[in-house]
Amino acid sequence: MGKKFGNAAHKAKVILSVFNEGEKLNGKQIVERVKRKGYNVKDTHLKMFIYHNMLHKHLQKEEINGINHYFVI
Repeated sequence: MGKKFGNAAHKAKVILSVFNEGEKLNGKQIVERVKRKGYNVKDTHLKMFIYHNMLHKHLQKEEINGINHYFVI
């Protein structure tokens, strides 16, 4: 069983930590990298968290070939 997130601030820090400078990732890539760090997350939960808690504050969204890609502001 993987690690669990402590709270929303912790979850946001972990998500931001999977980005390299100037990198754009789609939701699936973010989930894979968070899982690689040992966290037990579901794709849909993480994507909803990004949409509701991180968009415009920490991340921006760009649509590439019909798929949302996120990058750190």
